[in-house]
Amino acid sequence: MTKTTIITLLSSSVILTTGLHAESNDSGMFSFIKSAVSNVDDARQDAVKALNDMVDNVDYARENRETNSENEPSTKIVETHAIAEIAKNTADVEIAKAAAIATITEAVDNMHNAAKDTYKHVEEVSLAAIIQAVSSVEIAKAKATKAIVELTEKVEITKTREAKDVEHANETLRIAKNIAAVQIAKSVADVEVARSNSIIEITRSSMKHIIPTLSTEDKEKLKEMKARATANIAKYLAKIEVLKAEMLSKVANEVAKVEIAKMSTSK
Repeated sequence: MTKTTIITLLSSSVILTTGLHAESNDSGMFSFIKSAVSNVDDARQDAVKALNDMVDNVDYARENRETNSENEPSTKIVETHAIAEIAKNTADVEIAKAAAIATITEAVDNMHNAAKDTYKHVEEVSLAAIIQAVSSVEIAKAKATKAIVELTEKVEITKTREAKDVEHANETLRIAKNIAAVQIAKSVADVEVARSNSIIEITRSSMKHIIPTLSTEDKEKLKEMKARATANIAKYLAKIEVLKAEMLSKVANEVAKVEIAKMSTSK
């Protein structure tokens, strides 16, 4: 399965759908295609509406601006939260892409290796899987766009309103930034895990047709690779546990300070 083929399949659900419709007279397949395109269009329309609403609402807020609170801590907190949510929505698209690439690869491999007497059935199932995979990416893009637009609107409108009083503003903002950093890191990790899973599925799809032809030497190399990877996994998990213990100790120290401060101020 070439990278060019995958990119082409992911580039446009409309182009893919048109091509498949031209090749198929099956009413069931046509209905499936039509439904997939309709779902994508609905998601895109929702995103477009959100964008139009944002422009109107932000323009109105700026015209009736109460103040400019762009640099106020309360605004920065809202902005920080938005950045983390944008990272999550962007990650959702990348995760959908990774899953789609694995699905498309498997579908193409199945068609390529199908026997003549089962090819028609395999082709129909594979094309349906490809359509679903492509549409899922397009829907994920539209949903992410809508969410990002709404988050941007919230931030921009907040800038035009009176800043809210936030107790211990700098510390609260620092906490918000730390929470955002965790969420961003988690989003990045989720994408990497999704890509790794995609690679595993792609490899599994390809290897199931190759393994029967592997030599004894090649099979031994694969076993060695598995053993090394298992050892590395154990090492990384151990590092995580050590780091977790260290962080928990630091958290416990800070919690103790909070409790001491509470007791002191309550007297």
